[in-house]
Amino acid sequence: MKRRYRAVLFVFVLFAGILPTSARAGDKVYLKGIPAQISTDSVISGPRRKTVESGTVFLETGTGVAKTKGGNKQDFLVIPSVLSIIPPLVAILFALLFRQVILSLMMGVLLGVWITASYKVLPAVLNTLSKVIPDSLASHDHISIIIFSVLLGGMVGIISANGGTPAIVDLVLPRIRSRRGAQLACWFLGCAIFFDDYANTLIVGNTMRPITDRYRVSREKLAFFVDATAAPVASMAVISTWIGFEVGVLTDVFHSRGIAMDGYSAFLFSIPYLFYPIFTVIFGFLLSMSGRDYGPMLKAERRAVRYNLLLSEKASPAAMETKMGEPSRPALAFIPILSVILVTLWGILYTGYSGQWELRAIFSKSDSFAALIWGSAAGCFTAAVLSLLARRLTVSEVLDSWLDGIKSMMMAVLILTLAWSLSRVCTDLKTADFILSIVSARMPMWAIPLLTFLVAAAMSFATGTSWGTMAITYPLLVPVVIGTPYLYPTIAAVLSGAVFGDHCSPISDTTIMSSMASACDHVDHVRTQIPYALTTAVTALFLGYLLL
Repeated sequence: MKRRYRAVLFVFVLFAGILPTSARAGDKVYLKGIPAQISTDSVISGPRRKTVESGTVFLETGTGVAKTKGGNKQDFLVIPSVLSIIPPLVAILFALLFRQVILSLMMGVLLGVWITASYKVLPAVLNTLSKVIPDSLASHDHISIIIFSVLLGGMVGIISANGGTPAIVDLVLPRIRSRRGAQLACWFLGCAIFFDDYANTLIVGNTMRPITDRYRVSREKLAFFVDATAAPVASMAVISTWIGFEVGVLTDVFHSRGIAMDGYSAFLFSIPYLFYPIFTVIFGFLLSMSGRDYGPMLKAERRAVRYNLLLSEKASPAAMETKMGEPSRPALAFIPILSVILVTLWGILYTGYSGQWELRAIFSKSDSFAALIWGSAAGCFTAAVLSLLARRLTVSEVLDSWLDGIKSMMMAVLILTLAWSLSRVCTDLKTADFILSIVSARMPMWAIPLLTFLVAAAMSFATGTSWGTMAITYPLLVPVVIGTPYLYPTIAAVLSGAVFGDHCSPISDTTIMSSMASACDHVDHVRTQIPYALTTAVTALFLGYLLL
């Protein structure tokens, strides 16, 4: 712990050492040594002026006044260029040291606003609370993402309470006749419940455990299948509780750079480059088919097969009871999920069709936010009506389960809000311009997706959060590759690296829930899963991003 605080102290001492001696608040912020286009005939006056060349001003640290073409004057604040990267780096450092994503994002936002407020604490706090955070929620796109996320969470709550989701499981059980069949059932069921990683872990773990126990599949192996089909599958699904967060962060990045592209289209085009989630799902299928294992998992499987010891002798399992209704009819879950998919696809076609049936053009021109809201609303309505018609839930029970599902998304909404706020601050500080000036000069573009995957993987593993990793790394790295062939691979590399940590980090919520739902010792689950996760990560690195 002392080392953590020493690292934080070192950062702040270093930060204080590069602050300018004096500055005053300005409407614009420019970076020392980075070209800043003000106007074609700007006249710069102030205490520190360097040169004016073709309308591009190379500014020194200090303050000044820009006299625009119309004769109006506008104050500007010039900061050392390295300061623009400090707020997101502090957010990353706090996340690594204290494993608190919300606190880390808040610290990054406050620090960035403090810089733009001429290093005054009280104005920075007041502006953060009254302007930066509210403004981040004022966007139509941002509100649309929040509405979609909470509505989809509400639908998941209803179909879990009405028994439709566990009824899907009952369709699979009569077809299982062997150890291979039990493992394949885990894999198929995990892939089928694609709409939410939390729902996946809770449903697959608790419902498949009696079957895998019967065929002597170790609890460690069950936990692996549960975990390997949770975040990796949900992150790739075109309709899931993940999609709102991914689309929200990406859209904000594009809009801050003036790019006419929505995050949903970018996500769809990046799917072929999601090497880690793709290889993880394939790897799970191959393991279930072959029945071959290695490393600590091999020892666990031999123990289960030979001695019928599903857990190690020192294991401390913790079974998790889920708030779920008795199995009813699969249609109570299938129809709402299908309605979300169909209505969303219809909405994309309806808003994107402009006379030509070219898929890329339709997705690029469509209003995906409207389509997602329509789809999630249709899913909620269908789930509620079916629950009432089937007499599985009363009106009050439908409302209660719907609200429970919405509550489960509140943490995501908070992370989204802070992520948007940090992105806004980074835009004000020209963080992307600073990174672009460094990366374009010192790093080959082909290496950016590869390095992005490594950075995102390390961060998500250390912090245990995929969404926090995406919130910090997307605004930093995506602007660097905009306009290059490496845009979609880089977007996918961030998501792939984030999923790696969510999949195998011992402090990841889905990893912990996989252990609990499978009634497996958490340490045993992490110890047996890491070699498999590293195998797919290395494969994604060398057979994916290195060959781009």
